[in-house]
Amino acid sequence: MKYIYFSLALLLVSACSEKPTTGTDESVDQEVVEETLEQKLVRHVEGNLSILGTEKYTYQIYSEYLNGDDSIDYIITVNRLEKALDEAIESGNTAKRAELGYMGNYNYFFYMDGASKTITTAIPVPSSPYTELSIGFANIRTEAYKDFMIDFRVRNSCFRRFYTVMKTIPAQTFETKIFDFLGEENVEAYSVSFQEGSYSLAKDIYVYKANIENITINSPNDVYKAQPKITPTDQLERKWFFNEQMNKYYTEK
Repeated sequence: MKYIYFSLALLLVSACSEKPTTGTDESVDQEVVEETLEQKLVRHVEGNLSILGTEKYTYQIYSEYLNGDDSIDYIITVNRLEKALDEAIESGNTAKRAELGYMGNYNYFFYMDGASKTITTAIPVPSSPYTELSIGFANIRTEAYKDFMIDFRVRNSCFRRFYTVMKTIPAQTFETKIFDFLGEENVEAYSVSFQEGSYSLAKDIYVYKANIENITINSPNDVYKAQPKITPTDQLERKWFFNEQMNKYYTEK
């Protein structure tokens, strides 16, 4: 009986020591494919917005220091013009949708915190998808890092929203009109500047009336492609100051 037990033990040791075969040369190291930052962002965008592989869309990635740590952060903008056009056709009301510039939730942005690598869900910016979102950065709340601004179009108007990052989440603090009635006789425009804060370390926002290069609209979509030149004046429209408790800009009565 001892011989039988010993034979079984040898068989078990032999079986455990055999290496699995893969059908490939074991001397060749298999490469570990690591996901790039862009691939991670795109995967998150497509998953969060349920974008199918057949849909054509565009995205832009911006990087800047947007909070108090030493890691660079990211803004990702997404434009879904094709989806807007497809939904207009499906609605059976294409002409009306076109007249309104296909307004809806077709422009989005995401924020990725550089330190934690967490990414927000999609933040919609209702606007015309014929114009992609435009991102700008400025030292507004502090000189230590930037806040960011988003320009978007609504028909023949352009607006600018201001955001600051609070605990890895972008919070809107202000919005102002940049121009209106583009292509019409009563076109108007405004310029923005930042001055030392009146009530906090955050800078005051000065909105001035401005002159704007008017354009001729030959086709309905021209208004979305136009980038008119805006020239500031010294005519102050309104001054805004930051309220730290409310995390918003207010104007003096």
